[in-house]
Amino acid sequence: MKKVLFGILGAMAVTTTVLLVRQQKQVEEHERPRLVPAGENTPATLSIDRMRELGL
Repeated sequence: MKKVLFGILGAMAVTTTVLLVRQQKQVEEHERPRLVPAGENTPATLSIDRMRELGL
């Protein structure tokens, strides 16, 4: 009976750890600031409207 109990507790601990690590990675990716090139004050993504303004 003890082996079964320890097995279940171990499996629960591993599952909890995996879920917490996955959640932490998602939070870090969401909070990561977007890259801004040197000398610029906005991120380096071009919208379609901006490309049309530039004549590209």
